[in-house]
Amino acid sequence: MTYMKDSNPLSTTESESDISFGVLTLASPSDYLKAIGLALSLRASNPGVPIAVACSRKFHHILRPYFDYVIEEDSSLRGFEHKVHLDEYTPFKTTFFLDADVLVFKPLKPYVELWSDPVYAAQGWYETHGFSTFGLDRAAILKKFGKERFTVIEGAGHACFRTPESKPMFDLARTITANYKEYAGDLQYADEDAVAIAMTMLDMPPAPFSNFFSRYLSGKPGTIEIDSAHARCRFIWRDDNQPFEPCMMHFAANESPIPYTRELMRLFRSKGVSTKGLLGLGLHDFWHSSLKSAVRARLELVKKIFVKQMPPEDAQQMS
Repeated sequence: MTYMKDSNPLSTTESESDISFGVLTLASPSDYLKAIGLALSLRASNPGVPIAVACSRKFHHILRPYFDYVIEEDSSLRGFEHKVHLDEYTPFKTTFFLDADVLVFKPLKPYVELWSDPVYAAQGWYETHGFSTFGLDRAAILKKFGKERFTVIEGAGHACFRTPESKPMFDLARTITANYKEYAGDLQYADEDAVAIAMTMLDMPPAPFSNFFSRYLSGKPGTIEIDSAHARCRFIWRDDNQPFEPCMMHFAANESPIPYTRELMRLFRSKGVSTKGLLGLGLHDFWHSSLKSAVRARLELVKKIFVKQMPPEDAQQMS
């Protein structure tokens, strides 16, 4: 694994030899700007904590000014497969992994202590039945491996782990990934389910709920206040109407592209970083989260109208 460490105006003030604790993220061609946003929010909320990114070599020069470690990703891996190789990417002994589409507002290290310095943990819960977002039959997994409860970490966007102690979990997750249909059935690969199966098989508990995790949709509309440049976030939790100040917010699945893009642009400007590309990224996310499905539905409706007005032989060709 290639580790590159550079001095830069936004880098940590910690000693270069201090690798006891740090933050790791992954950056792809479609979300490297989000990774920069994560790094900027970490500089505000976790000063002195080193940050690493694993990415393609062609993005090293873009990301190097914002990260303490730039790591060359394994080019043989595709998409979410990289997430079961985090232990091979990290330069740290205790690592907090965060998805690129996360903003952080509080120090992370207290949560390592709150979670009892875990070998591997992500905030989640247990289930005994039901299906994951990706279609995994949890009850079938429990029956197959003789377990009583399934560890759920859906949409977490984070993990805390120690190396080398976490290697058995990652090794098992990699085995599951390589033989995914044997474990999960005829489903599209999902790294969250691969890791959840491994945690379930190894009886590894999820991290307990606290004021750590949030999504933009966690907040009651009109109550969300975010200022990641100054490490502040608060809102009224929509389920219980109580004030909430999370450690982090995960903008997963392009679910809130407009407020997320607006906050990234404000954060970039406050740190003197060019906002070039952010508007296009936001429009791309908005298309995939909102417009694409609406356009498809509209096209299907128009298609049905045309089919009704066509001769039967022509309509059959369009069906």
